[in-house]
Amino acid sequence: MRRHPRARRLQVVLDLTEREEQQALSQWGALQQKLAAEQEQRQQLLTYSLEYQQKISAPSSTAVSAGQIHNTIGFMGQIEQAINAQQQQIALLQKQTDNARQNYLALHGKVKALQELIERLELEAAQVADKEAQKQSDEWTSRNAARSSPYH
Repeated sequence: MRRHPRARRLQVVLDLTEREEQQALSQWGALQQKLAAEQEQRQQLLTYSLEYQQKISAPSSTAVSAGQIHNTIGFMGQIEQAINAQQQQIALLQKQTDNARQNYLALHGKVKALQELIERLELEAAQVADKEAQKQSDEWTSRNAARSSPYH
């Protein structure tokens, strides 16, 4: 099948854009995985914090020294700082993930548009070729009919 010249040129652009789209999809997926891992880590920190809060506030049959309470409260403060840092990391990753998603969707839309344009150009080229073939067939039929006519 003869290809439309513009469609051939656009195929190169489409191939490059498809590669970019795949890279964008991979990047988006990697960021989603990293975001999920960071959210899991934050959840673990929240669980630790809750466990220490319960430990310090729960009634106990054994005496707890002021030093132990002080150490536990200090450790809870460190956990709280880690949770805050984790939350900032998650917010940054969420923004990066959203940007990667937007980038992928933009490239995906570009790929679809290029594919549709190429298909339309190919269809037009096929229609032109069909018309040309039909015209040649009609001319051939007409010439043959004229040759075999008794008035020729």
